[in-house]
Amino acid sequence: MGLLTSDIKKFIREHADENPETVALQSKRYPNLPMAFIAQQVKARQRILKKLPSWHANGDVVFPGSLSLEQCSSETAAAYKARLFEGESMADLTGGLGIDAFAFSNHFKRVYHIERSSELSAIVGENVEAFGKTSVVMTVSGDGLEWLDTYQGELDLLYVDPVRRDGRSLKVSALAECEPNLKLVWERLLKRAKRVAVKLSPGLDIDLIVNELRGIREVHVISVANECKETFCIAEDAYEGEAEIICANERSADVWDRFSFLRSEEKKLVGDFSDCGRYLYEPNASIMKAGAFKTLGKKMGLPALHPRTRFYTSSELADRFPGRVFEVLDTGEIRSKVARALFPEGKANTFARNAGLTSDALKRKLKLGDGGDLFAIGTMDVSEQRLLLKCRRVL
Repeated sequence: MGLLTSDIKKFIREHADENPETVALQSKRYPNLPMAFIAQQVKARQRILKKLPSWHANGDVVFPGSLSLEQCSSETAAAYKARLFEGESMADLTGGLGIDAFAFSNHFKRVYHIERSSELSAIVGENVEAFGKTSVVMTVSGDGLEWLDTYQGELDLLYVDPVRRDGRSLKVSALAECEPNLKLVWERLLKRAKRVAVKLSPGLDIDLIVNELRGIREVHVISVANECKETFCIAEDAYEGEAEIICANERSADVWDRFSFLRSEEKKLVGDFSDCGRYLYEPNASIMKAGAFKTLGKKMGLPALHPRTRFYTSSELADRFPGRVFEVLDTGEIRSKVARALFPEGKANTFARNAGLTSDALKRKLKLGDGGDLFAIGTMDVSEQRLLLKCRRVL
């Protein structure tokens, strides 16, 4: 019998919106039900509604504790990564909750999910049945690297999502501090599959990753709704070329902005700059993280406002810009008196970039409240002049 009986599922549905702590305290009232487990399911479902919508919609899915939910990929990011591959067989050596493995199962005939926690592996086994994936996904309870040493078949892909926490459950990001330590096992992985893919913290320096892990063909900087979620690398043992950096941001439901460049190209280019025109362009979070500033300006034909401001400008509206686009309605100095004139209603969506103060400090200085359709943007132009821009968002 599975972990979720019909009575348990019914109780979860009926108490889906209640405080999980209140649910857990009802054990005396419902002595025949595992209230601690039920409270865990209620809490998990409340947390993952946006991150894992199809998992939330499936009443047969079992969820583990909070840490596994926090560390797992979102469905959106997992689907993006999985679409980059197809083949006969792949192995997820650090399986976790299985979000990535389930996404890969749509593109491979056989997916091995290896997870060292026997409890979590059992939960994933339940979810394999819940999603009707028993003919594709095989769960293995054990250490992924030990499993790899005993596996005799061929693999089209090895996937690794290193644990980014130390023994005290504190977050780490350096390659050598993650588990497994990729610097120690990388060569071993490259020899065992046609390709190796690894999910890393978005806080890691891309150039450092490429320098420390050889054979990387692609680096995908993945953002969802303009929030950088992860750095995803694809490597091949025989590849000796330069890594292509792909900046991918899901602008809306399954609509992705993608911009690719080479680091060598970015370093060679000389930036173009201009005074602020009618339109202002802000690159998305993936481009910001990857540092594709001069390359983006060159390919889009847009001069930058300042070498450190990370805004572009033009007099005519550019098509298909990968980020936010604003129309500049007026400009002035960064002073509260000027702000009152530009924003007579006393409110705007305020933020600063390279303006000599933070967004919060700018808002306090201008004495503006939040809200409305207008933007108050503090920045600096190519002449080193600090500007307050009154804008409305176009895209």
